[in-house]
Amino acid sequence: VAGLMVGRTPEYLGKKIEAKEVKMAMLAILCLPLAMLIFTAIAVVLPSAVASMGNGGPHGFSEVLYAYTSAAANNGSAFGGLTGNTPWYNITLGIGMLMGRFLVIIPALA
Repeated sequence: VAGLMVGRTPEYLGKKIEAKEVKMAMLAILCLPLAMLIFTAIAVVLPSAVASMGNGGPHGFSEVLYAYTSAAANNGSAFGGLTGNTPWYNITLGIGMLMGRFLVIIPALA
């Protein structure tokens, strides 16, 4: 960081860090939260997905957000009020699990 402040090119283990590496690192960091937020936004708009929420309002929103966050992190936990055994949640939580596992790997290998 101090080297950047005086205008030097950043290096790690003697290799220069260029714009491509920084872009790929940011893509790897941001792809997971974006996927969780997009799935959550779609789930709270669809009437069939909203019907699966046991609680309405902010707590229902946090149940859905936590379900997608937990699935993407391969954690396996959830709040008790969400009925997740519906076709919508089964498919999208499965896609979220795959995205959480493999979407981070692709930019890291590029």
